[in-house]
Amino acid sequence: MELSRRTFTALAGTAALGLALAGSGGAATGPRGTRAVPTGPPPPPPTADGRRHRIGHDRYSLLVDNRRLVLWSGEVHPFRLPSPSLWRDVLQKLRAHGHNAVTVPVAWNYHSPAPGEHDFSGVRDLDLFLRTAAEERLYVVLRPGPHLGADLDAGGLPGWLTATGVTARTDDPEYLRHADAWLGAVNSVAVRHLYTAGRGTVLLYQLEDARDAAPAEARAATERLYARLRADRIDVPV
Repeated sequence: MELSRRTFTALAGTAALGLALAGSGGAATGPRGTRAVPTGPPPPPPTADGRRHRIGHDRYSLLVDNRRLVLWSGEVHPFRLPSPSLWRDVLQKLRAHGHNAVTVPVAWNYHSPAPGEHDFSGVRDLDLFLRTAAEERLYVVLRPGPHLGADLDAGGLPGWLTATGVTARTDDPEYLRHADAWLGAVNSVAVRHLYTAGRGTVLLYQLEDARDAAPAEARAATERLYARLRADRIDVPV
């Protein structure tokens, strides 16, 4: 399932929608009069429970196992908190303030010091962060870029990449070769934490940043990277 950026943002952060759904007593009706999934209790807080889960959406909200879910997510940047011993405390505070999800940008320039090198150890341990989020019963919205924004130099693209002279965020073959390798490295970690497989709480995956009005060559690049993550068995909505 592929979500547009507008749909992704609306589903992932609309508190007013949650209030409206909570106050509705009957089933919603689709645009052609078909009966949509009824409103009711949301799914329980997520865990790595070993069971398969279905994730979808309609025009009203996300659907998890055919139950409506309004995502209330706070964004945490592990690259700005390079201390794994503090991650649990931050995630607990997020949950204590009423959030049910954490959005996690994964910065390419933080994990890749050189072409073909990807470091997910020590303070860069993405596996540990995702595991801790699941233990704290938070859904995860994973954002591996390749371009993140997030007030990072070059939007999180590594310095060695910008020095190669490639045209980033386009269908430049050399750029796509490096971006493919980056996403492959992230996906090898993420696939162990997908909520669809009950192995973790990664619920959504955001590819790229601010792509709605992208030119044709940028769309082609995004489609290529989308195909890559599906080939890597990332089966949550994107």
